Amino acid sequence: MINFFSFIYKVVINIIKFLFLLFSLILFFGISFIVGIIMEAKKDIPDVSLIRNKVPIETSEIFSSDGVRVAKLFVENRYWVSVKDIPVTVKNCLVASEDERFYQHKGVDIIAVIRGIISILVNKEVTQGSSTITQQLARILFLSPEVSIKRKIKEALIANELEKYFSKDEIMELYLNLVYFGQGAYGIEAAARTYFAKSSKDLNYPEAALIIGLLPAPSVYDPYVNFKLAKERQLYVLKKLLELKYISKQQYEEYINYPINLKKEKLEENNINYPYYTNFVIQNFQKLTNNRINYEDLKTQGLRVYIALDTKLQQAIEDMLRKEIDKNRDLYNVNQAAIVLIENYTGKVIAAVGGYQYRVNDQFNRFYQAYRQPGSTFKIFVYTAALIYGFDINSVVVDKVYTYVGLDGKPYSPVNWDNKYWGVITLADAFAFSRNTIAVYLANAVGIDKVINIAHKMGIKSKLEPYLSTALGASVVSPLEMAVAVSTIANDGQYIEPVFIEKVIDRYGAIIFVDSRDYKLENQVIPYEIAQKMKYLMKQVVERGTGTNAKIPGKNIYGKTGTTNDHRDAWFAGFSDDFTCVVWVGNDDYSKLNGVYGATLPASLFKNTLLLAYKYHQTSKDNKIKNKIIKQKSANLGNNYLNQNKSNSIEKNNDTTLKSNITTTRATTATTSDTVDYNTFPWENTTE
Repeated sequence: MINFFSFIYKVVINIIKFLFLLFSLILFFGISFIVGIIMEAKKDIPDVSLIRNKVPIETSEIFSSDGVRVAKLFVENRYWVSVKDIPVTVKNCLVASEDERFYQHKGVDIIAVIRGIISILVNKEVTQGSSTITQQLARILFLSPEVSIKRKIKEALIANELEKYFSKDEIMELYLNLVYFGQGAYGIEAAARTYFAKSSKDLNYPEAALIIGLLPAPSVYDPYVNFKLAKERQLYVLKKLLELKYISKQQYEEYINYPINLKKEKLEENNINYPYYTNFVIQNFQKLTNNRINYEDLKTQGLRVYIALDTKLQQAIEDMLRKEIDKNRDLYNVNQAAIVLIENYTGKVIAAVGGYQYRVNDQFNRFYQAYRQPGSTFKIFVYTAALIYGFDINSVVVDKVYTYVGLDGKPYSPVNWDNKYWGVITLADAFAFSRNTIAVYLANAVGIDKVINIAHKMGIKSKLEPYLSTALGASVVSPLEMAVAVSTIANDGQYIEPVFIEKVIDRYGAIIFVDSRDYKLENQVIPYEIAQKMKYLMKQVVERGTGTNAKIPGKNIYGKTGTTNDHRDAWFAGFSDDFTCVVWVGNDDYSKLNGVYGATLPASLFKNTLLLAYKYHQTSKDNKIKNKIIKQKSANLGNNYLNQNKSNSIEKNNDTTLKSNITTTRATTATTSDTVDYNTFPWENTTE
């Protein structure tokens, strides 16, 4: 019996020795393995101090002149907030839920690590639960989502480095601004706006608990998708707050029953408001900032862009336009229109409508993308050129049939919109009643190339064909460039680039772009005196000519009507003392309008737009350009301009032709037909 027990004892001892040896070997190789992984991981540890120089992706916002946020652009929807602006409700919820010993450990929570190892041994898998806030930050900044022992070790090593270089507050700020909360929201500020339509600084404990509760799996706990699961996570966070004594029992009872009202901020559903105007700014952002800021920066650098748009006015004009189109669609066969409204002397484009309604399937922005024939509104440039090169508002001309022969040998005889010819007439009357024969006559007398040159100086950017029919609007232009060009007359001859962006501020509050429009002598593209004469001519159109429908009691209104051949386009271009407005009406398929002239629907839209402008928009008090123009007018700019252009531009034969034509038109009647050899588009014939 003794020998048996002795045998058993020896067996047990040998087993224990074997197990000890086996355990020692496992421990040795395990430690060697872990040390090897650690040594290997150390080779890949990044320099965490460089984080201070890393600029995170942040959401940019666009604001109107009246303070309305009209757009947000992002790759990652994020608004950076300083740790001092993050409320204690959010901080406490985060610590209680994710890392209760955050303020005690140095990056790695040993207790949590041991718990994690036990979980690995028991569950045969690596879990996420042992990661501290610092470790999670390390993962966000430097590591992939891969789940492995090697990554966990690298995570711990990086966390240790982060704690050396950053304070707890800095780590908290980095984490709460970089972590993903679901629904496209990166960082606590975007999350607060996404789930409660408020700033993070205003989050109470129940709201903060719900948001922080999303962190383990934002898509799973998304309250918009599964509110029940989100609520369970919120209750877990609130319970942890109670256990750690961040809140009292009484507060806990109150908070678990607090009503949760989910609400996305307005722009979370539709990231762009007033899309006709705002999309133009976004799509042309680099050009509008003089190539200082590119589109990628707009999407990623947390810029604050302030534009000239007046949202109340824009909305009122859009509503008015839709109402008028609906009312006249069947009568006039009209489906589209575009309106551009510019503040005089500042160049600020305060409203721009590109169509009946902006839709997903119709994003064509007609105020700058629709290139249509301007009809008789182009006569503005013809008469401006004529006044510059020797004619006067009281010059006598003859309204009769003129025939011009193009280089192709075909005759071109422009006709008047009413098929009548008035004989001897002044320029003022010819302009007021839109006599086509006189416009072409003046273009020929001055030289169509001179007319085109003037139009380009005033703001027309499109290519204008060097044919006499261009005088009647045969070449295509956009409503925007027409508005800019016409505003040059409103601005007393000073060309002012249109202002869409007033200033851009970076994420640090520094102004990186600001509109700096000012009076420039070289921008006085029309002599002051000539601009005043054109104002007189354009006022006659409204007072007694084709544009009487645009008249507004108590306001000085200047304008010009335009209707193209076969009534496919109808325009009104003009201004008051404060605003310049251009209206285009037509159809995208170029189908004919039924009896629409520039004097009818476009003139009414023009009038309604100006009435809305005076109702909603407070004109700028910045009159520096206007004051400088008035100051400079006594410097005889007109004569300098005329002398320079005559000496450099007017060829001798054109000058002779001009004088000859003036003499002839004062002495003859409309009983004969003159023939002039000029290169024209004989098939183009615009009316009115």
